[in-house]
Amino acid sequence: MKRFAFAFLLATPLAAQDLPALYDVTGVASDDILNVRTRPMASANVVGTLAFDATGVEVLEEENGWGRVNVDGMSGWASLRFLQEVPDSQIETAQRFNCFGTEPFWALNVTQGDVAVFSTPEGSDKAFSLGVMTTASGRFEPHAILGSAQAENITIVVSEEICSDGMSDNLFGFDGTVVIGGYDMQVYSGCCTLEVN
Repeated sequence: MKRFAFAFLLATPLAAQDLPALYDVTGVASDDILNVRTRPMASANVVGTLAFDATGVEVLEEENGWGRVNVDGMSGWASLRFLQEVPDSQIETAQRFNCFGTEPFWALNVTQGDVAVFSTPEGSDKAFSLGVMTTASGRFEPHAILGSAQAENITIVVSEEICSDGMSDNLFGFDGTVVIGGYDMQVYSGCCTLEVN
C-alpha cells in the first residue's frame, strides 16, 4: 500500500505555477532604485531600473532568487528580495489582463466576468460580454474564457509560456489565442500580459 501511495504522489503535480504574477517594489529607499540586470546575478550588467515605489510589475519567471521583468523595452532580471507579490494577481484570479499581436496588429483588453474589448487599427472596437476564466480539467493550464456579442462569440485561450511580440526585446508570460466566430471565423495569435496601463 505504501508503494502505491508513493507512486501516486509522484504522478500528481506537486504545486501550481505561481508565475507570472504582479509584484510591487519594496524595501528600496526613496532616493534609490532597483536595478534590472542582463542575467540573474548581482554582477551582471544593468539594462534598466525600477522606481523605489513601482507597482504592478509583471514577474514572468524566477531563477535563483531573481525575477524576469520588462523595463525600458528590454527583458531583464531584478532581485526578488525587493519585490513583493500582489495578492490575487495570477492569471486565474486577476481582474484584468491584455492580449495583443502583430501582423496583423490587434489588441484585447479583458475584464474577467465583465467585458472584453477587441480592436484593430483598421476597424472599430468590438465589445463582448464575458464569463469567468476556467482552467483545463485536472491541469494548471491552459485557461479559457467564453464571451458573446450580438451575432458573434469569442473564445480566449491563455497558456503560461514565455512569448515574444516580435517587435521589441520585451518578453511576456503568456501565449494567447483569440477566436471570434459569427458569420465567419477569425483566429488571432499573440501574447498576453497582466500589466494593465
